[in-house]
Amino acid sequence: MDGISDLFERNNLNIFGPKKYFAQLEGSKVFSKKFMQDNNLPTADYKEFDDIEKATYYVKSKKPPIVVKYDGLAAGKGVDICESQDHAESSIKNLLKPNESIIVEDFIKGIELSSIYICNPNASKKTIGLPWVKDYKSRDEYNSGPNTGGMGAITHPYCSFKKNDVYSLNTEIEKIIIKTIVSINNSSGDQSNYNGFLYLGLMISTEDNKPYLLEYNCRMGDPETQNLMMYLYNNDVDFLDLIGFNNSEYPDNFNLTFIDDKKYSGFCCTVVLAADGYPSEPKKDFFVDLSEIKESSNLKVFHAGTKINNGAVKVTGGRILSVNTYCDSKQEAIDLAYENIRRIKAFKDPELRDEDGSLVFFRSDIGS
Repeated sequence: MDGISDLFERNNLNIFGPKKYFAQLEGSKVFSKKFMQDNNLPTADYKEFDDIEKATYYVKSKKPPIVVKYDGLAAGKGVDICESQDHAESSIKNLLKPNESIIVEDFIKGIELSSIYICNPNASKKTIGLPWVKDYKSRDEYNSGPNTGGMGAITHPYCSFKKNDVYSLNTEIEKIIIKTIVSINNSSGDQSNYNGFLYLGLMISTEDNKPYLLEYNCRMGDPETQNLMMYLYNNDVDFLDLIGFNNSEYPDNFNLTFIDDKKYSGFCCTVVLAADGYPSEPKKDFFVDLSEIKESSNLKVFHAGTKINNGAVKVTGGRILSVNTYCDSKQEAIDLAYENIRRIKAFKDPELRDEDGSLVFFRSDIGS
């Protein structure tokens, strides 16, 4: 958000990442929702508020669930899906700070989908669609509990759909990405073109099976990145070539290639291990033992809220780590991830190592 890409450009240095103006798509919910509305992009109806009383009065007229979003960056925890009026009013008081704004928007029932594009106006292929990923944002099973930064992910969530249905969905998503890039480039005012990752956070509505924009990110997302890197690595994709200038050998859209000829195949499952109390008040300063996990090209552990303390893995809070797997089938990837995350032991004393499973948790329904 501070404009490092602008600085690089002024000094004739190459960088892969959007300039400050474009980064507002992620950095400000108010900016992004207005952008969606002004450019007739499919999204939920909304209102912007900078006054608690007005926002509270407005939600009294709405039927739950009600979505309340903080305007700025909040590490993936600035969104509340409120199941009652009281919850919405509490969320407004919690998220709306002095001299800041919130968004109150209608809830769309459906299935979340992360559709991430590589956008490089100087490359052979200026946009490349990465494999679709389903991110599990709610803390608890079956999309219950508070929103988090992400509790897990699965690639190719629509693999069981009919081919024509996948093509139809892809067409609708392609319309959104094209319209987004054209519109944001035209509005920049300085002949710039969007450069970097562009993440479409989508809800596939159960009402009409159409994709609706929930949010933009100007990065790959967490835990989607871990998931996608496993997929690309195991399909021998050179990531630097993919985002750089030499990307002509890769498909325009990995989803269609997966459906058509299975050249880029396999499934990845990511399951996040979190500290008890996350996301509001996660426990800290305990330890985890990963010695029973044997990593390979098909199984990787990526750390987040950890540090090494006298040779032991100490938890610093929040999302601790993720277990990531790659297999030929979706179910194999899911089973391998859960088999290994259950091997992790948590304990308070690194000397005694008395296991205490209450220190950590993970969702048991990733991939479903």
